[in-house]
Amino acid sequence: MAKVALLIGVSDYASGLSALPAAAKDVAALQRVLQDPALGEFDQVKTLLNPEPQTMQYEIETLFTACSKDDLALLYFSGHGLKDESGNLYFATPITRKNDRGDLVRATAVAARFI
Repeated sequence: MAKVALLIGVSDYASGLSALPAAAKDVAALQRVLQDPALGEFDQVKTLLNPEPQTMQYEIETLFTACSKDDLALLYFSGHGLKDESGNLYFATPITRKNDRGDLVRATAVAARFI
């Protein structure tokens, strides 16, 4: 059984969303715990800081498709979450924007249902 993790932190955002400097610190702290042989003892811990939406989706898909049924996979996200006009949750990325009406431009974020 492999133990793998993908830790995503988004701290820098375009206009309209406040910066979250602690997101990068959250990722670093969790990485230390998961890689510690006395605590997490994970085989692989990959980190992504301030990724573009396509990169984020690619790495999430890669994490889960590379695992077998007996593996332990952990996906962690530290950053803003936003809902669209229908109430669907999205993970914000550095390029996440809202249009002139204040609605989320969905192509600039990652849908939670993607996971």
